[in-house]
Amino acid sequence: MNIAIYGRNFGNNFIGLAIQLFEELKNNNTKIYINNNFNEFLKNKFLLYFPNVIIYEQELPKDEKIDFLLSIGGDGTFLESATIVGDSEIPILGINTGRLGFLAYVNSKNFVNSIKQLLNGNFTIDKRMMLEIEAEPNFYGNKNFCLNEFAIQKKSRLSMIKTKIFADDCLINTYWSDGVIVATPTGSTAYSLSCGGPIVVPHSDVFLITPIANHNLTVRPLIISAQTELKIVVESHIDNILLSMDYRSFDLICSKEIKIRKAKFYINFVNLFENNYFCTLSEKLYWGLDLRN
Repeated sequence: MNIAIYGRNFGNNFIGLAIQLFEELKNNNTKIYINNNFNEFLKNKFLLYFPNVIIYEQELPKDEKIDFLLSIGGDGTFLESATIVGDSEIPILGINTGRLGFLAYVNSKNFVNSIKQLLNGNFTIDKRMMLEIEAEPNFYGNKNFCLNEFAIQKKSRLSMIKTKIFADDCLINTYWSDGVIVATPTGSTAYSLSCGGPIVVPHSDVFLITPIANHNLTVRPLIISAQTELKIVVESHIDNILLSMDYRSFDLICSKEIKIRKAKFYINFVNLFENNYFCTLSEKLYWGLDLRN
């Protein structure tokens, strides 16, 4: 079995579990691929050398089949891992060393059993929709997709952004606001939620359009079919506008028209416990703690 690992720095409380992880992989004759930065962190953290490890930098090796990618960190690390995997559809398992862990749900309590289940093939695959971005000029390089959301935001506190959003060339609205978020159902519990957007079950075939601090109280978040092609036209005269795709951000330079559509591929989540989404919401958002329940 070939397993790739991508991670960020973690605290001392995860050292024991990390050692267990590599011992378990070694005992199962697993070929391990590790991101170069994370590998340097591990060597400095443990003062150990991991033999039979293949190092990769920005891209996963193309010459061998990778069975899984382990994302070690928080939800931000998982989003980075999704960018690395791209359209290869390599399944990702998120191991949470951060705080909330909506995407990286494996924690210290279920860690050992999770790794054993993965290696024994006891899991299902959960497919998640991606957004595909098109703009001229190309500001995103060869990674024109995102898992959670695409957002337009102002960088200055002094001016609002004026944006028009079209659905299949039909005007939805002109937003005078601090920005606009277009999110997937997976991203509905991220930035969109903090701006008043609804929570959407992951397998819904929809986009969410959520204004950021809109200057019109009658404007509300909108749910629209993912079969629609959205077009965003930025009409603001200010230059300090920020575009973001999950964890990546870009300054808006020349492009004034951006198209957003459903990507042709999915990100595959490894589901080890047949997680019910509503159980995840209850755990992460502390639903059900009302004493009357």
